[in-house]
Amino acid sequence: MKTITIEIDGKKIKTEEGRNLLQVARDNGIDIPGLCYHKKLTPTGACRLCVVKVENTPGLVMSCTLQVKDGMKVSAFDEETETNRKHTLSYLLAEHNEAYDGSYEDELRPLLKRYGLDKTENLNLQPIWQNIPCVIDDSSPVLTYDSSKCIKCFRCIKACEEVQGKGVLSFADRGISKYIVAGFGEWKESECDGCGECIQLCPTGAIVEKPFRGEFKVESVEKKVITTCPYCGVGCQTEVFVKDNQIVRVDGVEEVLPNDGRLCVKGRFGYQYANHKKRLIHPLIKKDGKFVKASWDEALNLIATKFNEVKTNYGSEALAGYSSAKCSNEENYIFQKFIRLAFGNNNVDYCTRLCHASTVTAMLKQFGDGAGSNSIQDFETTDCLFVIGNNIIETHPITATYVKRGKAKGQKIIVVDPRWTPLVKYADIWLQPRLATDVALLNGMVHFIIKNGWVDKEFIKNRVEDGLKAFDELKSLTDKYTPEYTEKITGISKEKIEAAAKMYATAPTAMIATGMGMSQQTVGTNNVFSLINMCLITGQIGKERCGVNPPRGQNNVQGATDVGASPINYPGYIPIANDENRRRVAGIWNVPYESLNPNKGLTTIEIMDAAYDGKVKALYVMGENPVITDPNQNHTIAALEKLEFLVVQDIFETETSYYADVILPAASLFEKDGTVVNSDRRVLRLRKVIDAPGEARLDWQITTEIAERMGISIGKYDNAEQIWEEIRKAAPILAGVSYKRIERQGIQWPCYTEDDPGQATLFLDKFNTPSGKAKIIPVDYEPQSEVASEEFPIVMNSGRMLYHYHSSTLSRKSDILNAYADKSYVIMNPNDAERLGISDGDEVFVISPRGSLITTAHVRDEVLTGEAFMPWHFHESPVNALTRSEMDPHSKIAPFKYSVVRIEKV
Repeated sequence: MKTITIEIDGKKIKTEEGRNLLQVARDNGIDIPGLCYHKKLTPTGACRLCVVKVENTPGLVMSCTLQVKDGMKVSAFDEETETNRKHTLSYLLAEHNEAYDGSYEDELRPLLKRYGLDKTENLNLQPIWQNIPCVIDDSSPVLTYDSSKCIKCFRCIKACEEVQGKGVLSFADRGISKYIVAGFGEWKESECDGCGECIQLCPTGAIVEKPFRGEFKVESVEKKVITTCPYCGVGCQTEVFVKDNQIVRVDGVEEVLPNDGRLCVKGRFGYQYANHKKRLIHPLIKKDGKFVKASWDEALNLIATKFNEVKTNYGSEALAGYSSAKCSNEENYIFQKFIRLAFGNNNVDYCTRLCHASTVTAMLKQFGDGAGSNSIQDFETTDCLFVIGNNIIETHPITATYVKRGKAKGQKIIVVDPRWTPLVKYADIWLQPRLATDVALLNGMVHFIIKNGWVDKEFIKNRVEDGLKAFDELKSLTDKYTPEYTEKITGISKEKIEAAAKMYATAPTAMIATGMGMSQQTVGTNNVFSLINMCLITGQIGKERCGVNPPRGQNNVQGATDVGASPINYPGYIPIANDENRRRVAGIWNVPYESLNPNKGLTTIEIMDAAYDGKVKALYVMGENPVITDPNQNHTIAALEKLEFLVVQDIFETETSYYADVILPAASLFEKDGTVVNSDRRVLRLRKVIDAPGEARLDWQITTEIAERMGISIGKYDNAEQIWEEIRKAAPILAGVSYKRIERQGIQWPCYTEDDPGQATLFLDKFNTPSGKAKIIPVDYEPQSEVASEEFPIVMNSGRMLYHYHSSTLSRKSDILNAYADKSYVIMNPNDAERLGISDGDEVFVISPRGSLITTAHVRDEVLTGEAFMPWHFHESPVNALTRSEMDPHSKIAPFKYSVVRIEKV
């Protein structure tokens, strides 16, 4: 933008042409008052407090509605503007209930004091707010609205519409009686999902938080700490308010990526687990079938003794460990180091194997890198977004805000999902394939793209291995996937397939968001191969606002793998099988090269299978809950029961800890320093907010202590930063990222040196394969080995919902989140329900060849006839009692998205 000079009250200011005048003034220390303006929102001019005079412009004008121009001369403070502001404030005050309980930041009160209106004798208008009908809506689980404190500034309405993209709020009534309404009536009956954006942006306390309101006073807050949200992989930056070692409020941090102040309902209100009364506070040892309190010395000595006994009696391969995406980078690094040095093997994996392993496997083979290629903010600016197998509005709500803002600017959206998701409301095209037919659909789209010449042959020649030869092989394989043939397999009309192919292929820029709907199948890797093939032949990667992005489900899914929680890679995706790599890592760890095992380790499901077969005898689980998260629950339980020794290290007792021999109490993410990596490869800080309860300890401290007592030193560390400094040496992609550099803003890897700004978009110059080029990998559609039958006529899908988090160890400890959703359900098509005599709300059995559960029927046309869907957050109706442990041969992931079942009325 052009740099210009303006003048405000004689002060010359250099700025960019077209910027908002009020914001320019405030950025330069000129505090023009205003209550309706917020830098994230379009200007309203509703409060009329920001009036100024502009040379050659008649009368007073609202500075929030003006854009700066070169040579503009502004008078912000003189007798006329100040008198006008005082009168305006008087009118606002007359209609405003000034009562203040101290539980919110009130932007009006400082202005009243500034203009002398905090004293009754200075008022020139009598209060009339008591004569205006007052609307108080206390029906929401998270907020209270009081119309007597509302100044009709529009900030909440615009926050809901422009920032969150929801449009739930509006004005009801007219004139002086106007008030905010959610939907068409009470807040609880509206589509409000409790994100709290309106609370954070309300200037006068008309909309306030409910939790802790009676006890909370702004002035009594002891500290505010900025840290990363503990939930999904967006990595939102939060400001956490603390009183008496208790979290009492969470706000989003403005002007910091990735969220720029935005939060979802979990991020703002899901903190209650940290101070929950059921937190583990001391070690527990199982004696005579019951858990009893133990000292740390007793617990750690027992663990070290048992691990060494198993190693001696059965060999090092008889031990394994589950690392965790709910722990920091530093803790995952120490854990994988422990497995490799203390256990002497590479049997370390974690929940990514159950989520994105197929995506990572395919992307590593085709791009040489398994991480998302774009930044989260690119979801707003790309021309076309292709969302496949990803319920992004519920699973990554803040990323979805960027999507909705993009849609408002004309972005084209294609949604591919077997069930209706909220993003369908914004989609230009919704493709609803039958479950597990994604390869056929994508091959059909590739066929149509090739047929119509929407192929970037220059990109293929220059940036794809074997160039046009590889393209010809793909063309040959997809020749049979005519629209008619594809429709027969997928159930999608050929017209829709053709329209989607054209929209994606011909867009100036296009991004893909893929999710667990694609990856959690026995053909998950093939699904992603097909998806990337389409991306490559159209050249929709290797340039800004183009690429493939798998948003991560948990807070540190990306980071845990980045720092080596993998059975095949050291930190930084360095293969363990390479002799040179082992020598390099051995040097960093100061251990003999020969001590590092060169053989690939077991994956998550393979560990459990090996335990079931008696090959793995001892298991160390940090922050995972495989009884709930692993497939085929009965098999998982049987495997755990066969172990000789099980250690579970967590913040709560879990369904898995029930089978443990020792339970160790760990600190939560609110109780530790460290780092995580979000979905767009951004390294972000964790900061200690509160003290851990009781005797709970940091995970990395526990793990290093176990190693010491086993007679193995894995390093001496005083704090998390020292561990991070070692990670920087071990993982070249993180070498340039220091704690100091990410004190305020995160940095996206790869970042090789301290003057490297990081990389917002991957593959602009080359791919990370040995050749520097991407690979086309043609694959054919394969039917599932398990298919619907007379005994099990329905195919069930599973996934997440907005209000809960994976195995729900954290989110279901929140009364607020439970107020929105606290009951399991199965969505079934009305045709199936009618055939089975089931009505909406009926209790039903869901039975698979592996197990059964009881839940509630939701009869909806959101799924196809013959298909069903269940969320898997509810331990009382564990979906993984139904799923099978058959694995994708490439990624070793289980088919959580495809299980045959029958549904019977209870």
